[in-house]
Amino acid sequence: MKKLLDPKFLPFLGAIVQAVLFSIAGDLFFPAFGWLAGLGVGAVVNYSIALASSRFSDIADKRKPLARLALITLFALSPTTITLSMFAPTSIFTAIAWSMCVDLSIILAGAIAGKSLIHSPSEVKKPAERKPAKKKIRSAEIDCRYAGAGCGRTFATQNSANAHARTCKFKPTIDDTLLIKSKTRVDHHAE
Repeated sequence: MKKLLDPKFLPFLGAIVQAVLFSIAGDLFFPAFGWLAGLGVGAVVNYSIALASSRFSDIADKRKPLARLALITLFALSPTTITLSMFAPTSIFTAIAWSMCVDLSIILAGAIAGKSLIHSPSEVKKPAERKPAKKKIRSAEIDCRYAGAGCGRTFATQNSANAHARTCKFKPTIDDTLLIKSKTRVDHHAE
């Protein structure tokens, strides 16, 4: 029961009650199966009103004026349609009110959803075309940085040369560097 009375569900509960009132009014206005037509119109109209009232802040700024106009008009027209159906069911104003309710709810739902039911040619996306793979042409040959030490490998990109350099077997180690420095010191002292 607590979940049913949650404030976020109240607009939709109100829409159900209003749809039942539309069903009663439809029974008075339409000759056969009027309650069913009234229930359908009431459900569409009041669900779009409930949806708009709960999502109005999410509507894009470009569509807000249209949504606001449709919402305010439906607020006024919905009870007017029920009242006219009960007290003046043969009036032309009653027929206009019934037809306007459905049209305005379509406009309001479109403003809320923000998507067109009919795609324009600019909106239709073509499937992506597959392009054939291009053959890679080696434009540059990069020698290993340890080519002077004996490595003879060449690479197409600098990234692959750098990756190889980390594990190149001709890469000098710390011991090799110390050995070279100690040999140069000995040679200088001998002179």
